[in-house]
Amino acid sequence: MNRALIAVVLLMVTGSVSGMRINPDPRVVVSFMDKSIAPELDILRVMADISPDNHHLVFQVKTRGERIQGNDHDYLLLHITHGKTYVLLLPINKEKENQMLVYERLPQPDDDDLLILGKFKGNSHLTNFNITSIFRGGKFSVPLDWIDFNTNFSFDAYTVQARIKGDTLEISKVYDWARKGKTHNNEKPLSAITLLNKICAPKSSNQRL
Repeated sequence: MNRALIAVVLLMVTGSVSGMRINPDPRVVVSFMDKSIAPELDILRVMADISPDNHHLVFQVKTRGERIQGNDHDYLLLHITHGKTYVLLLPINKEKENQMLVYERLPQPDDDDLLILGKFKGNSHLTNFNITSIFRGGKFSVPLDWIDFNTNFSFDAYTVQARIKGDTLEISKVYDWARKGKTHNNEKPLSAITLLNKICAPKSSNQRL
């Protein structure tokens, strides 16, 4: 099944919601340059697309620089809200081995608007996700067959300071955050089917990645 056919199928499924007001094109999320932090911690943009084999939703997070060695507790991550809250984690240091775990948010005593802070538990059952380092950033692949089309789907990216103990991840500090709005609360989430429909839609010449 090629990408054009996926787009047609999604358009048919989403006929009942096509008249709804939705957010601007989510394929590219731009983050302002912040020279007050190290280049490898400064996110420039997040790009979303469908993989060439049409099996994965792929997010490419680009940073202003990269780091070979340094603070072992610094990470680049993709944050997904889809029924639950998930993070896909990648070490900032290129030489540090990635543990390839997807983490789910644990209940917090005092939830903050910034949902990325706090504790997460590793989910070893989500094995079809793929997280790889690229030049100045990371690539995060989410299998399409994992996505529930009846549930909203939103994403953003962070650079953070965090510690891993056993299967628990604790995020204590945010360096940078690529997002479409000022907070999670003022951004209306898209349904998963609408998000995929927009990502599969043909790109204009000034939208091509």
